[in-house]
Amino acid sequence: MADVDVLVFGAHPDDIEIGCGGTVIKLSDAGRSIVLVDMVRGELGTRGSAQIREQEAAAAAEILGVTARDNLGLEDGNVRSTPEAKHKVAEVVRRWKPQMVFIPYWEDRHPDHAHASVLAYEGTFLAGLHRYETGQEAYRPDKLIYYMGWGEFEPTFIVDIADQFERKMEAIYAYSTQFKSDASPDPQTRLTSEETDWFMRSRMAHYGSLIGTRYGEGFLIRDRLAVEDPLSLNFSSF
Repeated sequence: MADVDVLVFGAHPDDIEIGCGGTVIKLSDAGRSIVLVDMVRGELGTRGSAQIREQEAAAAAEILGVTARDNLGLEDGNVRSTPEAKHKVAEVVRRWKPQMVFIPYWEDRHPDHAHASVLAYEGTFLAGLHRYETGQEAYRPDKLIYYMGWGEFEPTFIVDIADQFERKMEAIYAYSTQFKSDASPDPQTRLTSEETDWFMRSRMAHYGSLIGTRYGEGFLIRDRLAVEDPLSLNFSSF
């Protein structure tokens, strides 16, 4: 039996907020238990520091309303699906026993994001093997779902986050050193540009428009959806 409802993996602190923060808030609003797992501390970030990023991540987690937030402490800029890294992923999956796992999409401009997708998948798979040793009982979640990083895909489904949009943006901007141009003396980056804010809002507006709402987040599954009652399906148009 699952101990928590949802476990969400992200490469860096703030990746989860950008990719599926609205859905995390929506699940939290519905009373679901959610644990976030960042893989690195962000020590290679151009702005701020790993210590500041940790504080920002904690503030964002409060806004998202999650049960807990963890960090695997892998090397920033060198996320790989190594035996040691997969062991850490399997351990955290077995510790929290989630019903559902969200992981980043496997195609992305940032190598850490793409590698984090493979790592999360392979570590989660290993967690279900009884002969894979971590000192814990084997456990595999029922569902694994991909969320968007900077790379996009044709969604299997879209979640309406119109009511959660403002809080999602608040959680993103809790990383003030990363997204607010005046929050750090460090060099400006693509994240502090107005174009990035426009891109995030436009993407959510686009996917929301596809289901007839103001804002949405798209997700991908590799399997097939089994439907018990076709009348329970929600269609955006006909």
